Amino acid sequence: MRVFAAFGSAALAAAAFAVFGGVGACGTDAQGIEACRTIEEARCRRAPSCGVDLSQPVHRDAPKTDVDACIRYYHDACLHGLETPDPGGPSVQACVAAIQSAGCDVVLHPESNPSCAFLTAATAADAGADAPPDAAPDTAPAADTAPAQDAASE
Repeated sequence: MRVFAAFGSAALAAAAFAVFGGVGACGTDAQGIEACRTIEEARCRRAPSCGVDLSQPVHRDAPKTDVDACIRYYHDACLHGLETPDPGGPSVQACVAAIQSAGCDVVLHPESNPSCAFLTAATAADAGADAPPDAAPDTAPAADTAPAQDAASE
């Protein structure tokens, strides 16, 4: 009986660590959560006038609640934040204004509008920052080819 009790205690302790021990390791570095929600809400509200079908994922009382369901979906989906740094309130409001007033192409692809360009700006900058410093084309001969040719001719 004591063996079972000891094993049961160890198993319980292991299970408790598995459930609660990782809580301290959980975290998020999400940025722009509210910016994401604001932009996506504007897109959800404008989508029906652009012929965008909001019936998926399936939800109750469709189609009269399609916009609300879309907003609820993005409320959670935006917990991951933006892929770019949070641009701040004025930039977000300018993007929302563009979504509300520009054509349907901005509803479908807001990053294509200059007011929403911040949605992709950091991605492009990061791609350039990741390139090695010698990635630019070099017209001069490589430094290691000249000595090799000289050594071979001696």
